[in-house]
Amino acid sequence: MLSRISLIAAPCAVIALAACAGGGDALRRDVSSLQTEIASLRQQNEALARRLDSLGVRFDALAVRPPRTAPQAEEPAAAAAAPIVPRDLAVVRVAPPKPARSAPRLATAVPVEEPDPERLDALAQPTGRELAVEADGELAAARRKAGVERAHALEAFVARYPRHPSADNALVEAARDYAGAGRTEASCELAARVPQEYPAGDAVSGAREIAASCERSRP
Repeated sequence: MLSRISLIAAPCAVIALAACAGGGDALRRDVSSLQTEIASLRQQNEALARRLDSLGVRFDALAVRPPRTAPQAEEPAAAAAAPIVPRDLAVVRVAPPKPARSAPRLATAVPVEEPDPERLDALAQPTGRELAVEADGELAAARRKAGVERAHALEAFVARYPRHPSADNALVEAARDYAGAGRTEASCELAARVPQEYPAGDAVSGAREIAASCERSRP
């Protein structure tokens, strides 16, 4: 029974993964579900503890109760009149058995471990597909802007997601936006970064065109 309670309490330590974590509607629903499960497990632990206490009391009562003797069949009146013990047989009185010791009480207290806040924070951080979806959303939002504001947003996107597959293209787009706004120096700086930071990217040719235009415009 104790091992069963320990198995029930163990998920609380891992799950209660779940408190106060942020990072998306789906994750918040998961955390809320985990908190509900922890509360349910706690109630089950309390019910099992009360059940074990009740069983312990019944076990104690049964341990100290004297054994019952089977009722003897009634004998005929003639047999009852005869002596039970022969006259030439010595009768020795036997001391009654000592009452059995009461069984030790079972430990019913089950500690419930609270979730580690650091582990919950780690679980709240976006990873894998969630991170990719978030990055794609920011890139799409940056491309909907115009002019210098669009260039700033694309440059900020590359700074935040330098390993994104479209990071080199975002730099070239930002360089063209700067050039269209008359900010030639900023455009040339971004174009020069593409072959250095993303030499295998498909945006290198576009960056070199902008760099060549920068060289022609210099006195």
